[in-house]
Amino acid sequence: MPPKYSREITRPIALGDSLKDQFRTSPCEHACPAGNPIQKMQALIEQGDFAEALRYLHAKNPFPGITGRVCPHFCQDRCNRGRYDACVNSRALERAAADFAAETPAFRRRPATGKRVAVAGGGPAGLTAAYFLALLGHDVTVYEAHPVLGGVPRYGVPDFRLPRDVVDREVGRVLETGVRARVNTVIGRDVSFADLRSAHDAVIIATGTPRENSLPVPGAEAAVKAVEFLRAVALGERPPMGDRVVIMGGGGVGFDCAFTARRLGASEVHVICLEQAGAMRAPEEDLIQARAEGVRIHNGCTLSSVRARDGRVEGVDYYEVRECRFDERGSLELVPVPGGEHTLACDTVIFAVGLKTDLDFLGPDAPELTPRCWIAVDERQASSVPGLFAAGDVASGPASVAAAIGSGRRAAFAAHAFLTGEDAPVYAVDDEGRIEPRPDLAGRDEPYVVPFEEIYGVARYEKSEPPVPTRSDALSFEEINRGYDADQARTEAARCFHCGHCKGCGVCVDDCPGYVLELRHTDQGDRPVVAFGDECWHCANCRTSCPTGAIAFHFPLRMQV
Repeated sequence: MPPKYSREITRPIALGDSLKDQFRTSPCEHACPAGNPIQKMQALIEQGDFAEALRYLHAKNPFPGITGRVCPHFCQDRCNRGRYDACVNSRALERAAADFAAETPAFRRRPATGKRVAVAGGGPAGLTAAYFLALLGHDVTVYEAHPVLGGVPRYGVPDFRLPRDVVDREVGRVLETGVRARVNTVIGRDVSFADLRSAHDAVIIATGTPRENSLPVPGAEAAVKAVEFLRAVALGERPPMGDRVVIMGGGGVGFDCAFTARRLGASEVHVICLEQAGAMRAPEEDLIQARAEGVRIHNGCTLSSVRARDGRVEGVDYYEVRECRFDERGSLELVPVPGGEHTLACDTVIFAVGLKTDLDFLGPDAPELTPRCWIAVDERQASSVPGLFAAGDVASGPASVAAAIGSGRRAAFAAHAFLTGEDAPVYAVDDEGRIEPRPDLAGRDEPYVVPFEEIYGVARYEKSEPPVPTRSDALSFEEINRGYDADQARTEAARCFHCGHCKGCGVCVDDCPGYVLELRHTDQGDRPVVAFGDECWHCANCRTSCPTGAIAFHFPLRMQV
């Protein structure tokens, strides 16, 4: 079987002139739950075109300024460059595109379809769904319980990690598409879910996980809930807090509480968590910041009680855990370390021990739920009820902002297909509101993902470390990470291996012993073409010589470029 091209596998987003065709999937894009076009973004930033890079991001993600600051950067964890020297700082580059090209005009809407869509929840998932539905011409109203849109990025992430003006800017861009918002509106109190459904042609539920878990320990009623604490600070309030603070929970929210407590004047902050030091849920940068700010971490421990008198906290009792396991009923069972009991004096306790949904508003016609009380959805975020979709944490459980954005986009295109019959198996739009036929790369079959071993001639790259973004070490609410300047961003983008992109270099043509390939000029630049397919020897010279791993062989033997 002769070689053939495989543009149908992973086409580039066609918002403008393409720089490089991506024929196989890069590990970074394979890992991104938001579906960001990371390769395209980095190629454009390398050229200094931040505005075009932002347009490509906006085709999949309306919040790059947010994810460029708070995403756990799954992309960087999979970056092939990290196997050579250090991964490309794609998160910082995403932020650079969003900040340096902030004045880039919003995408234009399609003509109105006359269809009305309600989105319950004004967080990342709901606003992403609203953004794409509005661009596709639908009349969209977002119903939000809080006084301002933004969800977790606004109320659950401190200013020193994500400034309010960035959230305002990104949410404002969504509203520029014509999305309407009804804030201070609680579904089930101010408007019934039945009325919401009857007044709209489709409904997307994106209400997140607003209820906070507690711990079944004596004195728990004296503890403060983590998101409640962060929300109060975000609203400009000063929650009651003493000088010595203990936080139960070692995830990102727990550490945000710890850093916030330090900035509010706490002289002593402790984080107690079940996870051992090498298995914590918080990102590594949080652990580095914790050490720098004097936050003490107690790994492999859990609370046994909160000591309180007349509602005032006086301390906590905690113990070391040797083993965590689940019994036959699925309940967590903790095996204590003999003699591992401790007491810690404090005057404030914050619980950061997880979140859960609040779906009481659904009523008798509720869609099917999972055993964990999330809305059960298919791969396109459709529920068991026609015309009802769910996105974000309400359908997946607590996850990242990037995951919420990805699910919100899927829900939007599924709702669009339901409303119009215009099926949309892929999820992007261009700046005219047209659906762009590019599949998401996240979660694609592993054979299409370029491994480090297929980056030919990697030793020709000069080993380098990423530029270090400017940081502030002051214990203030000013943003800690100041990001790259434009020159640093271009330098960092140039470190990308461009895994899976055809660079038009012609090495495969030169190395073909059967003279099967030719380099021809196309509208995408110089590209190799299969000129004499019947003469192919299937020797794989082209694959082993490709500097970016853009060529793949499969068995039964066939080649894809």
